[in-house]
Amino acid sequence: MLLELTLPAFLRDTGPAGTAIVRIAITLLAAWLLQRLGFLLVWRAERWVVRSAQGSEQAVQRARTLGQTARHLVTTIVAVGAFFHVLEVFGWDPRPLLVGAGILGAALAFGAQFLVRDVIAGVFILVEDQFSVGDSVEVNGQVATVEGVTLRSTRLRDWQGRLLFVPNGEMRVVINHSRGWHLAVVDLPLALNQDLGSVLDVAARIVADVNASPELQPSLKEPMRVLGIERLGTEGAVVRLAARTPPGLPGATVSRETRRLALVRLREAGLRAAGDPDLNLFSKASAPPPEPARGS
Repeated sequence: MLLELTLPAFLRDTGPAGTAIVRIAITLLAAWLLQRLGFLLVWRAERWVVRSAQGSEQAVQRARTLGQTARHLVTTIVAVGAFFHVLEVFGWDPRPLLVGAGILGAALAFGAQFLVRDVIAGVFILVEDQFSVGDSVEVNGQVATVEGVTLRSTRLRDWQGRLLFVPNGEMRVVINHSRGWHLAVVDLPLALNQDLGSVLDVAARIVADVNASPELQPSLKEPMRVLGIERLGTEGAVVRLAARTPPGLPGATVSRETRRLALVRLREAGLRAAGDPDLNLFSKASAPPPEPARGS
């Protein structure tokens, strides 16, 4: 054979076993080189995706997601090709095996409906860019961060550090918390018998403080505003504030700081939030009873 003629003399003299070992080693080396070449092409494709979107964060995440899937695909194709070539080295004809695998695959396709469904759903997830690696999503009521996406399943990490594997076909409704903008909503629950006009004035001052804060301005896509009285009930009223923020941590930061400012401003104005004790009632209850009139 041509391969045997090109081998050094000391390898040709080792007999059929030595020649087979050398051919297997060359096959594995060629497979490794093909895998590295495929990874290089995937890396260049990732760079092109990022450059075409001018380096946006969403483009980086999408490139990372597509790159992971493409690397898995390259590794699978190269490994299958190397496996069949090794069979040829041992003198086994892989063609009957391929025919049998095709028949077996056709038979299993009828029983592997869930697997086919997961793969098709995975293709649409990648094509439609529903989410990418690093996105914070809510799947089937579970909030987690995407760590990996394949054609069959998605790997998630929840806030407790648990690793979740979700088949793509099981995702009915996916809420992506990392795209576009987020509405930071802050409700001010008020105790009973509070002057709502004064409360709205205080809410306007809270909003002005938030919008003027140099620490919070980078976290605001639009200025915060007072939406008004959201609810009236036997337990008191609720005044709602809201602002558009970038997704993720900026929204939580704005909400927490707004709640802190609201507590300070309400107390300064003598207004009570729901759950705050009525200090006037306590002071009246602890005051000594009036002295009886003399001569009574």
